[in-house]
Amino acid sequence: MKKATIKDIAKAANVSIATVSYILNDVKTQSISDETRVKVLKIAQQLQYVTNRSARSLKLQKTGLIGILLFKDLQPHRWSELKYVKALYRIERLCSQLGYHTIFMQIEGDAPSYDMIRERNLDGVFLMNVDQERFATISRYFGFGIPVFAIDSHIEDTIFHKVLPDFAAGFRSAREKLGEEPHFLVMDGYNDSQLVGQIKRLSGMDEERIHVYEGAEGLNAFLAKYPGSPGIVVNEFLAGEAVRTHDRIVAVCTSDCPEMLAERIAKVAFDLSDYKRIVDMMDRNIHDADHSSPEKFLYLPVIS
Repeated sequence: MKKATIKDIAKAANVSIATVSYILNDVKTQSISDETRVKVLKIAQQLQYVTNRSARSLKLQKTGLIGILLFKDLQPHRWSELKYVKALYRIERLCSQLGYHTIFMQIEGDAPSYDMIRERNLDGVFLMNVDQERFATISRYFGFGIPVFAIDSHIEDTIFHKVLPDFAAGFRSAREKLGEEPHFLVMDGYNDSQLVGQIKRLSGMDEERIHVYEGAEGLNAFLAKYPGSPGIVVNEFLAGEAVRTHDRIVAVCTSDCPEMLAERIAKVAFDLSDYKRIVDMMDRNIHDADHSSPEKFLYLPVIS
């Protein structure tokens, strides 16, 4: 396969070769719009463009910092601040074992501040619960060759890795535990509407049999339609709410906290130890500018 050149990037982006050079070399004296910068960097990554000079530069200018950015729920619930605690703990520990320092930041609301990203040169970034719109905004701050892994987001961009529970396997396991076809699905909301839609599709249920949680009143009204019927609830904190009035469920535990539910409640959990594979992949991306993995969707496997 022919190695991509700066000329190839310039042609694909419809900009000059000089503009591509300025962007790839991060020349600060040139006035280039964010839109053009993002377009060129994405095309460079898509074409897997790496020169020997830039590869050396990428290897020499490491800071040892990995950012973990948690996007707060746009529609928060009582458990919103708890559901990513175990994932955060696991990722931080694995990064530390590889010699990295992690910088954690919570991204608030509709007009977040990205000062941390502007002020620090990060070697890699984990984005948690990011929606499409804010991803498009924040991605412009990541330089060429910076690996980005999005957790619990089904973003359209094929460049970035997406880390998700294996919901398809989770629903199969939940059906086996029920011993019959579920009549309904209750699920926690995610900031990324595309991920919400994907979970709905994987459940195989009609829209009218699916409830996305917004509050206790709406949940109780929905469950009242299915007295004594079997169902699936995605997220153990939400399952804890549901079992107050309806206990014929299987909880698909996305926060690695199945122990919070009574033993009588059937559960499906995902293996957070698989984050080691993901952090190792991040590390390979950081240290090897030529490394490229075809795996863009990385699924946490079912363990129970």
